[in-house]
Amino acid sequence: MRKLEPEERLSTLPKPMPTGGRVLLGLLVGGLGMFIMLLYWGVVPWRPSRYCTAIFCDPYHWQVLSLGVGFFCVGLCFLIPRRWQVLGRLASWGVLLGFLVGIVGAFLFE
Repeated sequence: MRKLEPEERLSTLPKPMPTGGRVLLGLLVGGLGMFIMLLYWGVVPWRPSRYCTAIFCDPYHWQVLSLGVGFFCVGLCFLIPRRWQVLGRLASWGVLLGFLVGIVGAFLFE
């Protein structure tokens, strides 16, 4: 295999991830986001801990929901085919807004 020149490296597109890997990552990350959202909504039972060192000690804060939405949208970004650009952009905006609102809100509303 020959070494590529810098101009050639910039012009060659990276190989896309195999479909099986994309589906697995999408289900894992999206499943984590769905689990976090179900904790927030009270569908998954939650038992409080005696010792809490976290910023918020229970999952019933809106910051938890926004981070769950962010993880769910990351999973969607893996699962949405590249040819569906509008849905991909909406999922990308969901990732950005979910994480940004969750992280900034955790610091501003303490």
